[in-house]
Amino acid sequence: MPSRLEANRRKKQPKQLSKQPLKDARLSQIYQTAAGIIYRQGYEATSLSEIAKAAGLTKAGLYHYIPSKEHLLFEIMNYGMNLVDSDVITPARAVADPQVRLRTIVTAYANLIMEERQPITIMINEAKGLTPARQRKVRARRRVFYEFVRDTIQEIKDEGEVAVLDVGMTAISFVGVLVWLAYWYHPEGRLTKQQVIDEIVELMLERMVGISLPAVRSSHKCRLVAAWNR
Repeated sequence: MPSRLEANRRKKQPKQLSKQPLKDARLSQIYQTAAGIIYRQGYEATSLSEIAKAAGLTKAGLYHYIPSKEHLLFEIMNYGMNLVDSDVITPARAVADPQVRLRTIVTAYANLIMEERQPITIMINEAKGLTPARQRKVRARRRVFYEFVRDTIQEIKDEGEVAVLDVGMTAISFVGVLVWLAYWYHPEGRLTKQQVIDEIVELMLERMVGISLPAVRSSHKCRLVAAWNR
């Protein structure tokens, strides 16, 4: 079965795996292949020999494209963080109303998890495989997202329309729910993609922050728990 990154690549033009142009399509294919293997079995359990074989290369041939396994991991994580920047933070920053902005963050992040599950999950789980210097870079970029969420919730609290008790704790919980989506969401589950997004939006905005949402729901009320273990 093809990885989700490979399936997505068939549906749309792939995005660059780093800010610098990739050397060629072959390198892009190596990153895509590696991401699928690391996503399925974890970074520590994945060898360069396994990646090389899956990519149709010898191990020596693989070193022609990448200097190390750790470098490859860092590039995949950069790709995931670049997606959060381009697909979540950038469009949400353009929204002036903080309540609408927070909804934009939730919707965009949920969509991103559903479309690019592998690199986002690797970004969340595998930082321990990086050198200390690169771990600091990853933490700094992930903190940008947390602070963006926290500052948005602070703006909402300052408006005086919702009773947020502690902005920092709410922001940590908020980001945690978004991150956890990568672990339990299954595209073949009973809930459609839109139903999952609707439930996540209701849970996070209405129940966690206290924002009143329009009462627009599907004719049959599906609960989020139906997606578990499907």
